[in-house]
Amino acid sequence: SKFGLRGLAEALQQEVIADDIHVSLIFPPDTETPGLEEENKRRPRLTSIIAASSGAMKADEVAKKALDGIKSGSFIVPCNSEGFLLSIATAGLSPQRSVLMAFVEVVAAGLIRFVALCFQWNWYGSIEKWHAQGKRSGN
Repeated sequence: SKFGLRGLAEALQQEVIADDIHVSLIFPPDTETPGLEEENKRRPRLTSIIAASSGAMKADEVAKKALDGIKSGSFIVPCNSEGFLLSIATAGLSPQRSVLMAFVEVVAAGLIRFVALCFQWNWYGSIEKWHAQGKRSGN
């Protein structure tokens, strides 16, 4: 669903840029809200293991970062370091209004790809451990 939203945002930005309308896509981590507390009660254990790698942020922090990003006209608005790395790793054909960030994306792409692979390998390791524990316990 997140990938679909990104594709929709990129397509929408292309359609409305001539009207000086700027689309922003927020990359929030888990956000400390009553909704997250309820989700955590029912969320699959594996999802919790993967989500724990980026931690959670307070709602007011996420809101401030989101509003600041929207006000600045940023297409991608990361809320934490993982979101920032994700935005660079997946830049592709996304709009970029900052020459400095465009430069960072180009120069850092290879290194960020390596870091992203490390995250992915860590997630896969966690998934494999979780499945192995389930098989041993008969679940």
